[in-house]
Amino acid sequence: MAMEIYTFDKSLQERLTEYTEILSTEKIVPASQIRSEWSCYVELVIEPVGWRALWKIPRLTCQDFEIHYPTIVVVEVENVEFRELSALVRIVAVQDEIQLPEKYDVPLNELYPTHHQENEVLDMVGTANCIDQLRFFFNYLWMPWDTDDDDNTDWVAMHLEPRIRLFFDMKRGVVTKETSDVIRSLVREGKDIQEKIVRLEEDISDEEEEHEDLWDEGKACQLMKLHFRLQQIKTEMEVLENPVMREVLTRNKGVTMTDKEVRRRESRGRKLEGYFVWLGGPVQDMIFSLNEIQAVLGGDMFLKTSNCLQEALDASEVNDIVVLGKGDHQIRGAGGLEEGGVMKGLDGPENTIICGRETECGPSLMDFSGGEVTIESVTIQLGELQMGILARQGTLRLTGCRVLVENKSVIKLGIVVLPGAKLIAQNTVFEGLGTAIVIHSGGGVILNECQFNECIEGIQMHDDSNLSMTNCALSNFKEYSIRMETQKYMNGTEAKVGGTELLENISEVCIQDCIFKNNGKGDILLQAQPSAALSAKQEGTTAMVS
Repeated sequence: MAMEIYTFDKSLQERLTEYTEILSTEKIVPASQIRSEWSCYVELVIEPVGWRALWKIPRLTCQDFEIHYPTIVVVEVENVEFRELSALVRIVAVQDEIQLPEKYDVPLNELYPTHHQENEVLDMVGTANCIDQLRFFFNYLWMPWDTDDDDNTDWVAMHLEPRIRLFFDMKRGVVTKETSDVIRSLVREGKDIQEKIVRLEEDISDEEEEHEDLWDEGKACQLMKLHFRLQQIKTEMEVLENPVMREVLTRNKGVTMTDKEVRRRESRGRKLEGYFVWLGGPVQDMIFSLNEIQAVLGGDMFLKTSNCLQEALDASEVNDIVVLGKGDHQIRGAGGLEEGGVMKGLDGPENTIICGRETECGPSLMDFSGGEVTIESVTIQLGELQMGILARQGTLRLTGCRVLVENKSVIKLGIVVLPGAKLIAQNTVFEGLGTAIVIHSGGGVILNECQFNECIEGIQMHDDSNLSMTNCALSNFKEYSIRMETQKYMNGTEAKVGGTELLENISEVCIQDCIFKNNGKGDILLQAQPSAALSAKQEGTTAMVS
């Protein structure tokens, strides 16, 4: 199914000119009118029927279908609903043995038209370009809080150029990495919250129809909190969209640390420091814990205490050490340890749990972007998040940890290893996940004495990713223990299912003394890689929502 798709690489000025022509009229264009302007434009440009495309099924739809994420299928468009910016498609080819409806309504921006078409008279360049314009706009320029804008405000005049410039400033590195990370995190969180709001409002509406006298206060309170957080994000983003304010924030990025704290750090020669996070307990327990810390860190290390892990992470600097007492520790990110450091639980993974704050996390609980990070003796609990850890660069070491999710889902990912990053896991358990580990091309994973419990799938690999496993148990998966998407080791498009003998000639994989048994669809799956252009487009990290 390696079908070539249309791709477009446009400059700032090209994007600005296109959207100005599409959306500008003689009158004010408020946010409430944006979709109707797009509907009119799409109706003029897009072929209404009979063209083929790849449909990259989004995460939540995969969850509804209970299929592997990501899944890409070939579809043929039977009708375009211009008003809804969607299309009725017929699924004509799938990669796995999966059950999907024959026809489905799909948002246009989820479709990627292919070069090869049975009907050669169709204007596919115009159609593909229009969908690219639509996708770029709603992915990067349209924000979930825009629908609440006043009808007297001209959305085009207020937001179009600043947001396009922000996107390209981030892509070119004009915006600092720290500020870009904040922007991406806020946008992701805003979109996640908007999805939760829509689903929650639908649930409340359905319940009201069934039981008119019933009012779920818990859901109403949760809805109110989500709306409040969305307004907070909107306010923060309005500041960050302004290039002058971004510059001010960049110049004062160190203000999170007090002058006194900076002077203290500098007076000690900026040596490594430790933080002890203690949620409370008997004095005797605390003394016992401090004795343990002294044995691990030594008696000379500068140590501070906190009752909040996130505060300790925000105060820490690269390569500092954070020691956790027992309890549930809520965080919204890795703070100062994003580019290196140590997080260590004192009371074992069963008693030391790291989880996300309800409405303040991006798609992953922790996101590491360089250096060497070591995490020991803790449980990483995904909760409602898409993934546990995202390793972008550097080395991530896990020792004696658990990575799990209680509300099992086919779309939950344990650890994602991007190009240039390495995961080294020792005596670590992956439990209840959709896919425990995803290794992208250029990423590497070393596992020793690790276990996988009740996961849908164990490890997903790509060409030029590296995997080494010793004394690991890969058993009882609902699907496969290892799935490899490859062009290098496939002679055709037909998938191969079998045992570890399929990996014998794959130089990137080394397996020693591992147990494979009771896997639902097979131990190993080798399958053709989906469209390379589409994969690259989806894996890019320059976008505001990456």
